[in-house]
Amino acid sequence: MEPIKKLVKQATTQIERERDHFAASLNITGTQMSVIDFLSNMLNYTASQNEIEQEFDIRRSTTTIMVQRMEKRGLVERIASPDDKRQKLVKLTQKAQALVQKIHEYMKQDDLKLRANFTDEELEITRKVLNVIKNG
Repeated sequence: MEPIKKLVKQATTQIERERDHFAASLNITGTQMSVIDFLSNMLNYTASQNEIEQEFDIRRSTTTIMVQRMEKRGLVERIASPDDKRQKLVKLTQKAQALVQKIHEYMKQDDLKLRANFTDEELEITRKVLNVIKNG
């Protein structure tokens, strides 16, 4: 029997390939698509870099590089926090906001397509297994 974590890794790789393929049709990367999706669900399309780090469970340096690349592509802008001028917030630009509807529709259809293969009970068990793995 194949190890569960090996299957999870292979599934993750497949998910990333599919998302990268769709994102390429929008002229962005899969990671950029995920960040745009995250920010689009935040008030005023804005979040702190720390919130991005927590959402994606990545290091500050990784987040900084990712945000810089997205900024160069005109997808986000960094603005001063109204609460703390030392802190920068990351906000979607109009260019990125124009992609939000397509991204949301892709994510919704992708999720529905996957869910169609399982019962509610199977999905709940899957969630439980994945949360155990995620939380160590």
